[in-house]
Amino acid sequence: MASTILHGVNPEQLQKIIETAIDKKLKPPPEAKLIPKNKAAKRLHKTVQTLDAWHRAKILTKKYIGGRVFYAEQDIFRLETSIDR
Repeated sequence: MASTILHGVNPEQLQKIIETAIDKKLKPPPEAKLIPKNKAAKRLHKTVQTLDAWHRAKILTKKYIGGRVFYAEQDIFRLETSIDR
């Protein structure tokens, strides 16, 4: 296990750092933001047909709400960062 040495941190600051880290770890994840299909396609610079193909290939998961198709923003972000433009 690696060790970390903290210089210039008093006990109160250390306690605050630890409390903040615990709060972040224990806090439930926020509700996933959903993006409509057409906006997701624009963000990825792809057609909606490509997004449908990615869904069939299990690359992207559709979410249906009231007959409309949405994608989780975290999934779109993951694809944005992995696509070569």
